[in-house]
Amino acid sequence: MSVNMIVLGIFFFILIIIAVAYRNSTLDKLPPLPGEKVLFEEIGVRVDQEGSPESAVFINCIVRVTDRRIIIAQKTLLSKTYVLRHVISYKEGGESTSLKATFKKGYLNMTITESNFSITESGNSSIIRIDIPESALTWKQFIVYKTSRRSEYQNLFAE
Repeated sequence: MSVNMIVLGIFFFILIIIAVAYRNSTLDKLPPLPGEKVLFEEIGVRVDQEGSPESAVFINCIVRVTDRRIIIAQKTLLSKTYVLRHVISYKEGGESTSLKATFKKGYLNMTITESNFSITESGNSSIIRIDIPESALTWKQFIVYKTSRRSEYQNLFAE
């Protein structure tokens, strides 16, 4: 057996392990919090996670905004499911962004305050920026995406 075949076999084996481990990390399997209400959804959004040590681009995402969380999920290739990328609690205490929780769940789960959230004008749309709390996995990183719902985002932290 050639070295190339062995490397390819190991690669596909790792892909299968990841797929099995994170099979429940999808938008349709994320349970709502008790009494949580969906405020709005944006479909087809490009979400950038930028900063140190490296950046990531998530295309074709759903950004679901509830009265307690902002949930970002990316459409999977050749499927109708959406894989969770970020679950951001902004009203009540959620889980922290830890290396263990991220590897266990397959997505970043974090709690932010109003100081971690900003909106800036950009032509006909607005840019949402969410600073990710620092952890071993996310050092000086932030999430950025465009929206046309500026007024609805401005009301998120209002009581």
